[in-house]
Amino acid sequence: MAARRGPKHDRQAANPRGRAGAPLRRWPGATAALLATLLAPLSSSAQPGPQPAPEQPVPAPSTPAEAAPAPARAQSMEVPVSEAVRQEALMHFEKGFALLNEGAWSPGLSELLLSRKLFPTRIATYNAAVALRKLQRYDEALDMFETYLRDFPVSGEEREEALRQIAELRTLVGTIELVGAETGAVISVDGQDRGQYPPIRPLRVPAGNHMLRVFKEGYDPFVIRVDVAGGQTKNVQVTLRRLARYGSLRVIESSGKPVSVSIDGIVVGKAPWTGILSVGDHEVTLRGEGKVGTQPASASVKSQSVTTLSLLAEELDAVLHVEPVPIGASVWINSVKVGDGVWIGRLKQGTHRVEVRANGYLADAQSVTLSKGGRQKLRVSLERDEDAEVWSKPPKLTLDATASFLIAPTFGGDLASGCGEACESSIGLGALGMIHGGYEFGSGFGVGLEVGGIFAVQSLENRTASVVPVGVPPVPSAGTANDALRLGGFLVGATAGYHVGERFPALFRIGAGALLGEVRDERAGTFELSRKSEPVEGEQAQTTFDAAPQVDFPWAAYIYLDPEVRFGLRLSERFELSAGVKLLLLLALRKPTWDGTRAIPAGIDGVATYPAESVMGDFALMVAPGASLRYTF
Repeated sequence: MAARRGPKHDRQAANPRGRAGAPLRRWPGATAALLATLLAPLSSSAQPGPQPAPEQPVPAPSTPAEAAPAPARAQSMEVPVSEAVRQEALMHFEKGFALLNEGAWSPGLSELLLSRKLFPTRIATYNAAVALRKLQRYDEALDMFETYLRDFPVSGEEREEALRQIAELRTLVGTIELVGAETGAVISVDGQDRGQYPPIRPLRVPAGNHMLRVFKEGYDPFVIRVDVAGGQTKNVQVTLRRLARYGSLRVIESSGKPVSVSIDGIVVGKAPWTGILSVGDHEVTLRGEGKVGTQPASASVKSQSVTTLSLLAEELDAVLHVEPVPIGASVWINSVKVGDGVWIGRLKQGTHRVEVRANGYLADAQSVTLSKGGRQKLRVSLERDEDAEVWSKPPKLTLDATASFLIAPTFGGDLASGCGEACESSIGLGALGMIHGGYEFGSGFGVGLEVGGIFAVQSLENRTASVVPVGVPPVPSAGTANDALRLGGFLVGATAGYHVGERFPALFRIGAGALLGEVRDERAGTFELSRKSEPVEGEQAQTTFDAAPQVDFPWAAYIYLDPEVRFGLRLSERFELSAGVKLLLLLALRKPTWDGTRAIPAGIDGVATYPAESVMGDFALMVAPGASLRYTF
């Protein structure tokens, strides 16, 4: 008991800062003791001491201890293992442990997994779980920690630590739930064989993006990228469609070695293998024990014919890890497409050509030289091809409604010209409403039609004016007049614009068309009499008269231009809200003009008429700030 507790104490002394950051030390001791503890995987009475946290691997205990016999149930399940196999398992464990101490997590894990395959032990299992977590293979680490608790007796403290790790890993691992696949279909996740449908165990994957493939002979492969969050179960509806055009592929290993056959990243069986595949090129690899296998090869399947591919399996003593950016880019090794996304595989030592391609990006080809026993990671980031069609947005129909507040400095015309120093003129105020319908190209340029309505009012008081008496010598009578103007009308025209931006879009647009409407002019005034009235006793003679209010409705026709700029916020895929300003420039086709034949009472002068004056000018400028709601079909 004391012998098992001692190593933890030694480790902490070497690492006073705690669990992380300090180098590990091999524990001194006899090889016989090392074997006694290491090679007792299912001991129930031995009380293993506390183990380091997963940030560091657990070294093999070497203080003398006698392993208790395994329980009867476990003993009956145990396959007899020779002393030579135990020694080989120990050798791989020690090699793996040394590599973990150096931070070589991947090769160290390989040695531990081989040790476990030869003879599974408690400490090798725990250290393998630690290495898997370090390598961010969280789903496999979770499985290994669960195996550690399920298959080996552990102390209370060890169990507590393992349960803590399991709880943390479950937040980093999601599950893919397949629905609707054909029975017996082969499942592959990120190029790793995950058994057949329906899966016996949950398809656990680290949180993130994964390439899922489901394959069954005689059907088109089902391929999809799946985003899985930690702790989430992602349901995937699998639809396998029977092949419309197909041929047969026969794959043999020329030397007769026992190898498995992988087609397009999915293990389909043992060599020799014959199966039905879709017409076209397929990637084929063979994998045997250890490092035995073949580099990726291409096989072209032709309709209604048999294609034979003979490959020679050999030692592949190097590993290449290709990580493309974007993640879904296709990877080609020595001109053979090996899949989409991250690729990890064995190759021969020497120089290899790696090419990465993706729609909308410029392809990138690199040469990489692999050394014997080496493992190299290659990250290839593609440059976006701005001229690629994929980046062109699809054309769409748009409809937006705009409500604006209208400001007109002046309506212009003869009335504004007669507004002198004593005259008071208000700013024209009103409202403008427009509806725009358009067709927007993928580039953002768009054309369309617009219709709308306009309303604006303005008043002038004490402007210089005159009337002309009827039936007397036509001498104008001077005076002042008050006018209350009200413009109302409809606009219709065509537009062209440019729409840019996603989250915060901007719109630059100009329209041109016609404004048809009328200007209501309610007018009253005070004017001099052309004839003098006879004086009444005690009163002065009347020299002026008040013109009663009169209303005229001259109609107006203008050509307009309405440049505008808007900045918005995208509310959803369909809706966009924006605010901006529009300028409304009016050019007269027909100026609204007061009817010069309309008679008004003029006191003792009888009746009189106002001259035919324009109530709006040849040109008018109005400013319309407002808000718009846009809908995209």
